Amino acid sequence: MKKNILIIFVIILVVIVAAVVFFAYNQKPQDLSMVLNGQIISLLNKNPDAKDYMQNHADFKIDKKEVLTTKSILAGQKGPNFREVYQGLELQDNRYILVNLINLTGDKGLIAVVDFKEKNTPKAYGLLLLKASTGQTNGQTPSPTENK
Repeated sequence: MKKNILIIFVIILVVIVAAVVFFAYNQKPQDLSMVLNGQIISLLNKNPDAKDYMQNHADFKIDKKEVLTTKSILAGQKGPNFREVYQGLELQDNRYILVNLINLTGDKGLIAVVDFKEKNTPKAYGLLLLKASTGQTNGQTPSPTENK
């Protein structure tokens, strides 16, 4: 009698384990274009540089977010700017989001890569943003100052 109960218990346990494994491997990948900003910020907080930026610039906003593809990762690795951001990334579609944060005054930013497979932020770089000046001040010509 005990032998039959043990066999039934083992069979039920094997079925449960098989079901869990089946559902874990057959889950549809998350559509990263539908990821909410709160989810991105949560993962950014796992990176010390990104966390520091967000704490020092509480007025930040997500300026841009781009789902990376194999093609865009390769292009970024060979591109003229910010190649470091793309180095070391796996060539996989729908795994990473490139995020640009900017503070309210627009002079400091952060560029980061969020990995939704590993649920972390492997790359984060602070940016100092410079604005070009046209030399005009509200249509007025600056006057020379006098030393007296």
